[in-house]
Amino acid sequence: MEIYLVRHPRPSRTEGLCYGRTDVPVDPDVLAAAVVSLRSRIPARVLRRARIFTSPASRCVGLARELAAPREPRIAAELHEMHFGAWEGLAWESVPRAELDAWAIQLWAYRAGGGESAAMVAARWRRWISAAGIAGQDTPLIAVTHAGLIRVALAGPCRFGPELARDVPFGSVHRVVIDAIDAVEIDASRTCTP
Repeated sequence: MEIYLVRHPRPSRTEGLCYGRTDVPVDPDVLAAAVVSLRSRIPARVLRRARIFTSPASRCVGLARELAAPREPRIAAELHEMHFGAWEGLAWESVPRAELDAWAIQLWAYRAGGGESAAMVAARWRRWISAAGIAGQDTPLIAVTHAGLIRVALAGPCRFGPELARDVPFGSVHRVVIDAIDAVEIDASRTCTP
């Protein structure tokens, strides 16, 4: 099963902010440019056939609707960004240094701001794969989602490694092939940035 993980476009007025699940808008011109860019980077055969899913965040839903048109994307709560708990809405420079250091040391298990850990996001990712009916499907999927979920998906079952710290630019596309819930093949040739 081919899955194209797409990160939402750059939201407005979020520079230096830990926004996680906070609903932040995307400028209409930024959205339009992202749609044009993604349509040139995701194969036309995939755009025509794919089942399209999206995080409930408006910064993802708007993009997913444009990519799916005239169809409607399916909203999947499991595709939401990591919940940063008490850090939500704070400037990153306001997050206590000791907490950031603890997160860096225990990246997989630490619950950032008392919210979710990467392990919890990975559990959501696996639930979504299961619910989306990946097994035995040959129709590709497109999931418009967030950097945190994409990093966890690319890390696969190893839980550690460079994928958890990987740069995931706004509007980037990451193709993964899944044969089973814990068998993820990353096709680096299809990891595209704007």
